[in-house]
Amino acid sequence: MKPPRLGLRADQFEYVQLILLAAAVGALGALGNLGFRALIEFFTWIFLHLESNLLGIEKGGLFRILMPVVLLSGGALLVALDWFFPEDILGYGFPKFLEQVNLSSARIRRNWIVLKALGAALSLGSGASVGREGPIAQIDGAIGSAIAQLRGLSADRAKVLVAAGAGAGIATTFNAPIGGLMFALEIVLLGQTETANLALLIISTFTAVVTSRAVLGNATVFAPPLFVIKSYWEMFTYALMGGVLGALGALYIRFFNETGSLFRRLPIPVWSKLGIGLFLVGVIAIFLPANLSDGYPIINLTMAGEFGLGMLVAMCAAKFFASSLSLGSGAPGGVFGPIFFIGTMAGGAFHRVSALILPHLTGPRGSYALVGLGAFLAGTTHAPLTALFLLFEMTRNFNVALPAMIAAVAALIVARAIESESIDTYSLAREGKTLQLSQERLALTQIPVSSVMSKEVTVVSANTRVSDVLHIAGQTHQSTLPVVDSDGYLSGLIITRDLLALLGGGDLGPLANAFDIAKMQCPELTPDQNLDFASQMMEHEGLDELPVVAELYGGRFLGMLTRQHIAQALNRVTLSLSALATRDQNIYWATGYRVVRLEVSEAAAGQTIRELDPRARFGVSVLALQSAGEPDTGFVPVAPDRRLKAGDLVVAAGRPSDIRHFERVLQRGGEAAQANGSRAKT
Repeated sequence: MKPPRLGLRADQFEYVQLILLAAAVGALGALGNLGFRALIEFFTWIFLHLESNLLGIEKGGLFRILMPVVLLSGGALLVALDWFFPEDILGYGFPKFLEQVNLSSARIRRNWIVLKALGAALSLGSGASVGREGPIAQIDGAIGSAIAQLRGLSADRAKVLVAAGAGAGIATTFNAPIGGLMFALEIVLLGQTETANLALLIISTFTAVVTSRAVLGNATVFAPPLFVIKSYWEMFTYALMGGVLGALGALYIRFFNETGSLFRRLPIPVWSKLGIGLFLVGVIAIFLPANLSDGYPIINLTMAGEFGLGMLVAMCAAKFFASSLSLGSGAPGGVFGPIFFIGTMAGGAFHRVSALILPHLTGPRGSYALVGLGAFLAGTTHAPLTALFLLFEMTRNFNVALPAMIAAVAALIVARAIESESIDTYSLAREGKTLQLSQERLALTQIPVSSVMSKEVTVVSANTRVSDVLHIAGQTHQSTLPVVDSDGYLSGLIITRDLLALLGGGDLGPLANAFDIAKMQCPELTPDQNLDFASQMMEHEGLDELPVVAELYGGRFLGMLTRQHIAQALNRVTLSLSALATRDQNIYWATGYRVVRLEVSEAAAGQTIRELDPRARFGVSVLALQSAGEPDTGFVPVAPDRRLKAGDLVVAAGRPSDIRHFERVLQRGGEAAQANGSRAKT
């Protein structure tokens, strides 16, 4: 009987590694969260206790007018920190984080682990009306990115570890592993992930919560009272509340982002904008000190039914304005805390009104405040599952499920009907960026214009006579004719269909030339832009071809990109993927083998594959080669007697140790070949 194999295939071994990395991200994310909490408590003691005592603010009375001084002192430290680390400290950075994860390579700066913690802790500690959840998601996401970079993972794998870190941060904050999982899935990854990656997210968030509970116990941030349903007729009341909070959420999305846009347009220095915002927040805090920081203790009091209708409305409105002012002016922090605060106050206020109008359809106070928190979260973030599971894990009561679902869905429907973008995607959408990409568009974003553009293009010089332009247009299949000057720089673009109008106009004028009839402000592409961007530009401009230049606005003309080029590139990608997916038999590399891309150095230039003899010397097979002089031709089978050039790329397959020997030869040249070959044989 043949004994079972205990070894793993290369793909299986890689997945085991990813499982271990996800667990490490979760554990480190929990520790990062604990450190962030300690930092917030430290700065809170410095500003809201020590400094407030020194200024006499805690005595009340006229001393409370000094409250803006506390916020401005925190702002001064933030400005100093921003001077040393510009673009890493100030502002609401979560939309940029989502852009890096979903539209870029998911490489998050490692210094964010410290800088985001410092910035947000200073902001919260001095009383800015912001939340802690966005920063902790970025901090733990940066931890996931750092681990991915350390292991040299691909962009797709790095994206999952970044999301795993962000989810671990939220899970640890609320002691809610499933809520953190839904946050990573719905908000960070936008619901686009594979089942295998979902398992990694689960491992990370649960590991984070286990680590946190081992240190702090099983305590939660919020302590809602026992959830009670007075009558199932209340579901109509909860649905009505969800609709109201959905409309309020859409209003908050627009007001929040427009406030930030207003501050960005102000023609004053950054430190002045931050000072204005924090001063106004301090003025509000003179009358409503409960509005300071994220207000978690006030949320707990509201759930316990401590405040009347007037105070609830006042605190809801104050947080509505103060959070927009804080984050819009540049104070670092998140938006979840303000959303929780506003939703809780609005839910409590709705209960007071509903108890007067519909007393028989209105239950206990705390229940509406709790469900209001979840409904407002669903309406502003467009992430209903995150809201539902956070509520469920905070209460651990099945009774909350039905009213929470009804209110959250109603809020989501109303909010999306008024504003289609969430609070995090609104600003990106205004910049022309969307995180919801189809697989085809995602593929196009990864293909640069330079890889598919045509260099064999019919062009006309700027001084070509119109009669000659007409003759050239009749002989080419192009729908546009680039006009270039004597140095090869693009001067303009002639749309050949526009020439028909010239023909109908009679005499074209013997002195007119190509430059006179060309469009000067024509659309242009650069080689490093991607095909998705090019496709959108063609659609907006109504053109089937676009010129490619070395740099925008009159750069040297390089070639043309057509819709046909884009379609062919997309077809090649689709066919390649379908060919891999529809093989009758899957092909697995044996355990321990890998395929790599190696660059030929100056030292190895001039040698041939036959002379290097990698298969005999090292057990390495060279599969293909890309010429350094013609990178657009792609990889082709390599002839054994072809002379290698510096910068050539070769695709080689073999065991990692053997590939390293061969890589040294390509780096150090032929003089090392024999020595490495001898070591490989022994």
